[in-house]
Amino acid sequence: MVKKDTKMSEVKIGDAKKTSPEDFGVSEKVLNVASSEKEKCASDSGCCSGKRRFFSLRNVFFFIVVGLFITQYVQFQTTIGNLSFLQTHDDSLITEVGQLKGILTKIGGDLNQVREYIGMPVTDYSSSEYISDLSNDESKNTNRLQLALFQYVDYLSKKESTDTNLALNKSFLEKINTSAALISVMNTYGLSFSKLNDYDTAITLSLVYQGQTSLEFPAVFFYISKEDGKLLRKTLFDKKEVSYKDSAEFFTDLVNFINANGPEWKTALDGINKSRTAIESTANSESVQAKLAELKVKIDNAPTDKDFKYTYSVTNMTSDAIGEIVIDFKTLEVSLINKADNSSTTTSNVKTDLLPFIEKLDTRTSIEKKAKQVLEDMKNTLTDKGFTLALQTAGLKISEPREDEDRYYFDLMTTAGKVLSAIVVEKTTGVVNIVAPDGTNSENLLFFEPDSKKKTLEIPKDLSSYAGKTFNTDKTFNVLIAGKNGSLTDTMIFAHLDESTKEIKMISIPRDLFYNNRKINAYAYMYGMPELKSLISKLTGYKLDKYIVIDMYAFIDVIDLIGGVDIHLDKAVVDPTYKTIDNGVVGTLHYEPGDYHLGGKESLRLARSRHTTSDFARAERQQMIIEAIQKKAQNFGFGDADTVYQIAKAVLGKTETDISLDEAIKYYFKYQNYKIVSNDVMSSGNIFFVPPYITKENCAAMIESGGSNSCEGENHAYTLLPLDQDWDIIKWFFHDHFESE
Repeated sequence: MVKKDTKMSEVKIGDAKKTSPEDFGVSEKVLNVASSEKEKCASDSGCCSGKRRFFSLRNVFFFIVVGLFITQYVQFQTTIGNLSFLQTHDDSLITEVGQLKGILTKIGGDLNQVREYIGMPVTDYSSSEYISDLSNDESKNTNRLQLALFQYVDYLSKKESTDTNLALNKSFLEKINTSAALISVMNTYGLSFSKLNDYDTAITLSLVYQGQTSLEFPAVFFYISKEDGKLLRKTLFDKKEVSYKDSAEFFTDLVNFINANGPEWKTALDGINKSRTAIESTANSESVQAKLAELKVKIDNAPTDKDFKYTYSVTNMTSDAIGEIVIDFKTLEVSLINKADNSSTTTSNVKTDLLPFIEKLDTRTSIEKKAKQVLEDMKNTLTDKGFTLALQTAGLKISEPREDEDRYYFDLMTTAGKVLSAIVVEKTTGVVNIVAPDGTNSENLLFFEPDSKKKTLEIPKDLSSYAGKTFNTDKTFNVLIAGKNGSLTDTMIFAHLDESTKEIKMISIPRDLFYNNRKINAYAYMYGMPELKSLISKLTGYKLDKYIVIDMYAFIDVIDLIGGVDIHLDKAVVDPTYKTIDNGVVGTLHYEPGDYHLGGKESLRLARSRHTTSDFARAERQQMIIEAIQKKAQNFGFGDADTVYQIAKAVLGKTETDISLDEAIKYYFKYQNYKIVSNDVMSSGNIFFVPPYITKENCAAMIESGGSNSCEGENHAYTLLPLDQDWDIIKWFFHDHFESE
């Protein structure tokens, strides 16, 4: 096999030199040279003398032939390199490559004439290993069963190897305190054994150094992965995989390893423990503790061991990392890092430098920083030429910000000075509200819609025809999709699949619906899902065939399992009470209008948030996510039956349902292409009202103050009841939405 030149020259197919008899007519040239040389020798007596000249006819001819051979060989190799480049970069060039292959075959034929003339063996270039067959699709194995068997055999082989390695390496650690030689060398360097820990994923053991302080450090850390059974050994300065055939080899190597590195470890460990003692004693000093309390900041009591460094995290009141104190194992330097700009300074005296470092940190929470950014955005908007023009056109002006302890205020007023409203930025959350001049009617600016109206319906005056009504569901499939948080179901969606129209319609049932002296979402907890399923069938007039309940954590896994979902938000969603933590950073839940690809965690946040919107808006978002899941599922077809099986098995394993695995797969292929045509929510804007209620806290306060105790029998929670307390309105609502065209 000829090694291909890795330096690709910039050669195009169209630029390739064309072959011709003049370029590759070797036989004709050879004959001409031989003829002329023969004539010259006949007239030159010197060439026939006994004394041979270096530039004889034979030598000259030999060098010409060899030179031609080398030139054509180099040209051939360069062309092959170009061919290889084209093959690996663009399938669309197969035609041109085929033409080039023909040229190379011709070059090879002429080159064989040269090789034959000088007595070298010839080569079949047309089928040489230098030119690979591009049509290799036929060699690809598409037999999935065969591939699966190979994979299973490979798994069994690896499992056997893993079990063997795990047992062997575990035996080393179990016997580690039985070696007299090892115990002796450990005593020399002040090392002791830690406890053998057997976790679900790994087995660990450390050789611990304490020295002259009360602090311990794992000088040598052993880690056996249960995934592959391999043994890892980590020290102060490195981490590597090690393997031994028996205990004798393990103990001999470990003793030699400690002897070789012990002095260096001891010096480094004494330095690390000295720095740890200085940091922890300074952090616990009276002056630093007083400053930490004043700034509402804390320093980790113990460091984390990562990347051969010890790190103490400095966090604010919401656990945002605002600084770090780092000990480098190799250099023994102590660094103070400000997370606001990642600036780092090295200190040689922690006792004097720690307090000034803490005082310089930005202790604001992420929400406070957001509020500050919102204020800056507001100020920038005031100077925006377009916004200034809009104000002038409207005959309005806006004031410079004023503030109190909790808010910043921007007053919107007429040019005559009449205040119409104020734009208020909440310092504690960053939320921007619209407030009337008297401070009332606060409304989130992001959700302000001048033309918005509550959804209303024209409800029949007489609903008696729906009393006791049960609707025909012969050609429909009805399933209750419920979401559970703890013991209560806080999401209930009735999905109606019509087999005659191949359409899906969904209606969300509010969790606060009050039936038989309790909220409907408590029924599953108190009586089980079959009872809730039966109750909803009774209230709606449509028999539920199946149910599926998924808790909030399984919801995350299911969404991630299918690769996330794509959704579009027409309105912004902001929930300042919903704390999010991404990569260790605490923030506030917020989504601007636009398109999103959401993973499980993000989908759950969007589905559960309701602080600045209602439960009904949340229900709409939940249905939107279900629709996105259905669209994602439509990407799988009958050819993906194995994938569908895998997903269905995983999903059902994380849910409570009366759907079997076989049924789930059958339903998927039957209903996957049905179209979701409507998403509806029963709310206080259409068929429900909120009855008067008094909280338990207020009731208790009234009784304690000596007021009437008549509130004890009152409704103590926010609930929903049908308008006029006519329960048949729910049946009418379902029938109107499911049966309408």
